[in-house]
Amino acid sequence: MYQKILIGIDFSDISEESVCWAVSRFPKAEIVLFHAIEQVTIPGYLRRELGVELDVKLEAELDVLANLEAIAERVGIKPEFEIRRGWTPTALTGAADDLEAELIIVGAHQKRVWQTDELGNMCRAVVRKSQLPVLIWRPIRNQKDKTILAALSLRDEGAPVAHTAAAFADYFSTRLVLLHAMPGTLQGYLRAVSSPAKVKETLRRIEAGARLDVEALVPPELRERLSVKTVVARGRPIVTHVLNTAEAENVDLIVIGKAHAPDLASRVLIGSVTSQVITGANCSVLTVPL
Repeated sequence: MYQKILIGIDFSDISEESVCWAVSRFPKAEIVLFHAIEQVTIPGYLRRELGVELDVKLEAELDVLANLEAIAERVGIKPEFEIRRGWTPTALTGAADDLEAELIIVGAHQKRVWQTDELGNMCRAVVRKSQLPVLIWRPIRNQKDKTILAALSLRDEGAPVAHTAAAFADYFSTRLVLLHAMPGTLQGYLRAVSSPAKVKETLRRIEAGARLDVEALVPPELRERLSVKTVVARGRPIVTHVLNTAEAENVDLIVIGKAHAPDLASRVLIGSVTSQVITGANCSVLTVPL
């Protein structure tokens, strides 16, 4: 499914587990293990007296490389290694572009380091900067993936999310849940412009139309092979529908879109729904560039 996968490693148990998962799910992919080293600043008096700045930086890189090699040995793979300096999201996404990776995987920690931390800050920063799909990996619920949820907009950008989710469901032989949340103001608007007797029937027709539009986003050749469930919800906040449906369906992976800023090709935006799903989900989340 993917030829080259770049996996961000911070030497936590989560990041090592994400490597095991990637290798088990994508055995034919070329795996690249990545780590970013914070800039090392050597005090001036040490540089003057000992001239050790270069040696300290080299020592840090060798230490990282040794730890990456240890992970590879434990997992039982022979990957490539990529070590860069700087802020992890910038260095990671830059490496992904340079190496022509097709997927980035980063492990999501379940606990805050500091009370002021917001869960998922680093993951969301990677998603913001990346123009590639990013899999925010969380420990698996089931030994074998069973259900994938596609959170779909019915604007023009809904198709890439549906295509990606369907491709994953086909590859992993899972069932696919398609979710679309209609505006919460719809019923109030109908009540304002229509008679009470017609509101219920109009809502029924609108929901049926939305269901057809959602299902039409799945490529026909995949639709025939997949077990698909369509959920059309109504009301806001949309993120609540996404997270609640993921829990109710015991979802292993949520697939959701991430939009590029118009007229600013180098910038990427994360909508509030995508950001909250990354933060609030109890399963892995795959963001798809739109």
